[in-house]
Amino acid sequence: MNAQDGPAESAALREARDIVAEQLERLRALAERERRELSALADALRLAERELDEVTLRYRTAMQRRRPESEALNRQMIELRGRCESMTRTVDARRSGLRQIELLIRQIEMSSSALSNTGTSATSDPWALALRSQVIHGREEERVRLAREVHDGPAQVLANSLMLLESCYALAQQQTGEHAEKLAMMIGRLRDATREGLSEVRRFIANLRPGQVAERGLVEALRDYLRAYGNTYNVQVTFEADTAPRQADEVEIVLYRIVQEALQNAHKYARGAPITVRLVHQSNTLILSVRDEGPGFDPREVARRTGKSNWGLTSMRERAELIGARLTVASRPGHGTEVTVVLPLEPMG
Repeated sequence: MNAQDGPAESAALREARDIVAEQLERLRALAERERRELSALADALRLAERELDEVTLRYRTAMQRRRPESEALNRQMIELRGRCESMTRTVDARRSGLRQIELLIRQIEMSSSALSNTGTSATSDPWALALRSQVIHGREEERVRLAREVHDGPAQVLANSLMLLESCYALAQQQTGEHAEKLAMMIGRLRDATREGLSEVRRFIANLRPGQVAERGLVEALRDYLRAYGNTYNVQVTFEADTAPRQADEVEIVLYRIVQEALQNAHKYARGAPITVRLVHQSNTLILSVRDEGPGFDPREVARRTGKSNWGLTSMRERAELIGARLTVASRPGHGTEVTVVLPLEPMG
């Protein structure tokens, strides 16, 4: 009886593995199709946002010069804003759905590992990987929720205020007299400050979103982000990346966020100095480095003066630890700052 149980059990396990492999294949195909469609939707959203910016600029010009087409441009601007908001909600919902599918795939991969008789290392333990994935994706969901709330709240208030200030500025320019000139000047300053505030809020919202890491991969997402960063802050940014296999979504998201954090620190302290970002694949290691040629600092002196580590550096270290990576910061006065992340990879095969 016992002698016959072994082969029957092995056959059942083989059948179970085949079932799991079939479901995994179908889900992976579904996730890949969703990534392609999501990428196309995100591209369409960017085009709509660009069109909205162009129409908004034309509307402001028409208002300032009191042209008759300003009313039609205003209606077009309101329609485009509504379309962008609707497309943003769709993209967010589809991205959230894709993450759920990816988590399901990860859970089935865990089941597949449980059916295998092979041991797992500390860095590839399926339960640890699942917990790590949930923590990272939970953070991303919170960032997307915050971006949506800021978009629907403060950003919308600033946009409406800017439209009203444009109208007030145009009316003030039509008046004559010394007081009218002062009023127009004051409204103009308030309008410019509101416009800059709206731009900052929009940049904040853009940084909260995951930057199409899951759809396009870490390298392409970083390339887009670094290009936009350089144009926004007028900073020379060099990006060098080796050809490397795609990593799990949560790993690529964490590396992307670390680059964002490092560049925001550079914007605050490096005073517009050139920045170099490198992604190097060596054997079973992935090395990410962000170096700026700014004034640098003494980490021990900063810790002594503030009584604690820099919050941004602490945040980056915590992110790195979530994916089993090691983050170091090298800096000294007059020699810039370099943030390095070393991520061990599972051996191929």
